[in-house]
Formats: sequence, C-alpha cells, structure tokens
Amino acid sequence: AGEHPAPLRLDVTDAGACTERAVDLRVAEGGDVTIFVICRAEHPLALRADITLAAGAHAKVVLLENPSHGATVRTEMRTTCAAGAKIEYLTILLGDGDLYADQHAELVGDGSALKADIAYFGRGTQTVDYNIVVNHFGKKTESEIKANGALMDSAEKVFRGTIDFKNGSSDSVGAENETVLMLGDNVVNKTVPLILCAEENVEGSHGATIGELDSATLFYFESRGIDKEHASDIMARASVERIARLPGEPEFEKAVEEALVRQLKPQFEGDGEDE
Repeated sequence: AGEHPAPLRLDVTDAGACTERAVDLRVAEGGDVTIFVICRAEHPLALRADITLAAGAHAKVVLLENPSHGATVRTEMRTTCAAGAKIEYLTILLGDGDLYADQHAELVGDGSALKADIAYFGRGTQTVDYNIVVNHFGKKTESEIKANGALMDSAEKVFRGTIDFKNGSSDSVGAENETVLMLGDNVVNKTVPLILCAEENVEGSHGATIGELDSATLFYFESRGIDKEHASDIMARASVERIARLPGEPEFEKAVEEALVRQLKPQFEGDGEDE
C-alpha cells in the first residue's frame, strides 16, 4: 500500500428489476484504503460487502444510499478486523425510496477499532432503517457510533445499535449516541440501543437526544428573515452535509448535494413562483 492510495469507487445501480450485488475486499497488513459507494436505484437493490482487514490495516467506507421514489435500497456490510486494524463507516441515507443499512464489525484482534458516523433524512412516507452491530472480541478494542438525522411528514425511522463485549475483551470501550430532529407531526422514531457484557473490565455507554425545533432556534431564524419551513430545511440538511464534507472528496459532495436538492424540491417547488 502506498502513502496515499487512490480511493476505490463503486457506483451501484439496479439492472432494471430486483437486483443483488456483492463485493469482497481484503486489505493487506498495514494497508489503507478509502471506498466510496453510491447506491442509486429505480428498482429494489441489495448490496453485500465483506471486508477483511489484516493487522494494522485501515479502511474507510463512505456510503450514500439514494433510491428513487418507490424503490428500496438495502446494504449489508460486514468487516473483520485483525490486531490494530480500524474500520470507519461514513453513511448517508437519503432519497425518495426506502432505505435500509445493516453494518457489522468483528473486532477480533487486540487494539482493533470501529468508528461509525451516520446521517439520514426521511420525509413523506419513507422508511429509514439502520442497524449496526459491533462485537468486541479482542482486548483494548474500541467502538464509537454517532447517528444524526431529521424526519419530516410521516417518515418512519428505526435505529438499532448493539455493542457486545465478548468474554476476553477486557479494557475495551464502546459508545453510541443519536440525535434526532422531529420536523413533522406524524413522524415515527424508534431508537433501540443495546449494550451486552460478558466481560467485567469494559466500559459501554449510550445516549439519545430527540426533539423539535425549539422556540429559541425559530426566533434566531425568523430574526434573519427565514420562516419555519426554510429553517426546517436548513436543519434537516445540516447533518447530511457535515458527513458529505468529511472525506474531502468534491465528487462525493456533489452527489450528496444533488440528492438533497431532489429530495427537498417537492416541498419547496412553489417558492418564488407567486410573482
């Protein structure tokens, strides 16, 4: 592996009907790779990725799920980490169809780690379903899971986060946290954190913040001539745009911005047309 290897790019689309695709990636000892995965679909699409990291390897998976109206995208990613290896998941769930993401990390080797950062935006009658499972096997392993998103209209979201400290995973640490912004009267939010312990000397924590646009925030926007609808738009975009910028990849940022514009357009398509 070179110092700055070129990222891998996977543009995954359906084949005109229900489509299932699979990829197997192995990163050599000490290797470092970034993988950009964009799943666009007009019909049901499923992607499975199996990733194996050798000792000291590092992989960053940057994922955008972006189905069209009526379509469903489901991704399943499973990573096995040897000693000192690290997997990062940067995930954006955004589109007009239903979104399902299932991510697993097996922290087998001592000192291995996972970091997951998730952003989502659901509107209409969408379903957004995110599940992550981290199994701590090795000693001094670490996991950090952060999810941030917004729900509008009658969207439904489920977030399941499981951190499992297996016997022998002493001195390991795991944390998960979610922040949800509720922007519709009929949205459904389910947050299901779970921490399992079969080892005494470990540290696990979880937390969730669920709320609406408060009066102080609305006053701030209104004092600058921004009404509630556009304030909701700005807040809904915030978590998605933050993750889109993290990889420092203009091509990926552009894909996310285009997806945001398509998803928000129906809500504001009448803007500026009254005169």
